[in-house]
Amino acid sequence: MKNKHRIDLYKKSQQSINSTRSPHDIVRFLMENLLNSMKNVLVYSENIESDDLKDFSKKELAIVKSKNASKALTIIYSLQISLDFDKTPEIAKNLFQIYEFCRVQIIEALLKKTISGLNKAIFALEDILDGWKEIKPESL
Repeated sequence: MKNKHRIDLYKKSQQSINSTRSPHDIVRFLMENLLNSMKNVLVYSENIESDDLKDFSKKELAIVKSKNASKALTIIYSLQISLDFDKTPEIAKNLFQIYEFCRVQIIEALLKKTISGLNKAIFALEDILDGWKEIKPESL
């Protein structure tokens, strides 16, 4: 019973933290997590193909890879639906296309086991995130 109470308190504190974040901070947080998940998909994809698995089986790596891919796809969806096509249509369109490219590359890494496009997607997102970090929230 004590653990449930602690978990509930933690959830409330997380909700409180999220409610005080600016939209700029939330997008940056999502993009950072997206990149992290995509990099994990890449690493696990490379390790699954390796014969030197050390302490993990291919099945365990595939599960972790799938969980990271699922997280990345969920974040991409969140970023896509948050775009404001009315306020900044050209920027929104370009970002949507980049997010869509990332989505396709994640799926291809899962299904076709091709990772070259995933590398390109990660590189593109790193550039966007670097630019996003340069923007001051009050200028939005």
